[in-house]
Amino acid sequence: MENFIKIFLYSSLSGFAVILGGIIGTKKLPEKVIAFVLTFGSGVLLAVISYSLMHEAYGLSGPIYTSIAFILGGFTFYTIEKLLEKYVAKGTGIILGTTMDDVAESLSMGIGFATDTGKLGIVLALSIFLHNIPEGISSNYELISEGNFTKKTAIVLSFLLAILDPFCALLGYYLLKDMGNLWHGMIMAFTGGSILFMTSTDMIPKANIIGNGMENLGLLVGFLTAFLLSRILG
Repeated sequence: MENFIKIFLYSSLSGFAVILGGIIGTKKLPEKVIAFVLTFGSGVLLAVISYSLMHEAYGLSGPIYTSIAFILGGFTFYTIEKLLEKYVAKGTGIILGTTMDDVAESLSMGIGFATDTGKLGIVLALSIFLHNIPEGISSNYELISEGNFTKKTAIVLSFLLAILDPFCALLGYYLLKDMGNLWHGMIMAFTGGSILFMTSTDMIPKANIIGNGMENLGLLVGFLTAFLLSRILG
C-alpha cells in the first residue's frame, strides 16, 4: 500500500503538470515564449535520457540489449509518426502523439519505482513534471491554432491525458515489476529512444521555426535543471 500511495502521488503530480500546461496553452502567448518552453522541455528530456533512463537501462540490460531496444524505440515512433501524418487528421494526430509519449514516460516511471530503492521513479516523476508543463502548453497551443479545437475541448483533453499518468505508472509498476532486470532495462531504453526521436524531430525543430535563436537558452536551462535533479536525488 505504501508503494501504491507513493507512485500515485508522484505520478499524479506529473499528470497535474499536463493540466497546468494545458490551461496556459489556451492563452494567447508570444511565439518566442512558446519556443523557449519547447526547448526547456527538450532539455529536460535530454538530461533524463542521458543521466537516468539510459544509465539505468545499461546497468540492467547491458550494451547489446540496451542498444537494440533504444534503436527500436526510435524506429517505432518514426513509423507511428509517418502513419499519423498519412492517415490521421492534424488535431487527432497531435492528441495521439502526445498520448503515446505520455504513456511511454509513465510506464518507465512505474518501472523506476520497482528498481532498487525507487529513487529512479522519483527522479523520473519530477523530471516528467518539468517536461509535462511545456508539453501541455505546446499541445493545446497546436490543437487550437492548427487543429481548430476550442479552448474548452483542449482543456478537457488535458484532464483526460493527466489521468493516464497515475494509471500507466501504477500499471508499469504492478504488471512489469516482476519481468526481471533485462526487460526493465530494455523498456527504459525503448522509452529513451522514442523520447529522443520525438524531441529531435518535433519539439526542437518547431521551436527553431517560431523562435529567434534565443529560445535555445531554454535547452540549456532545461538540461541543467533535470541534470542537477538527477544528481541530487540519484
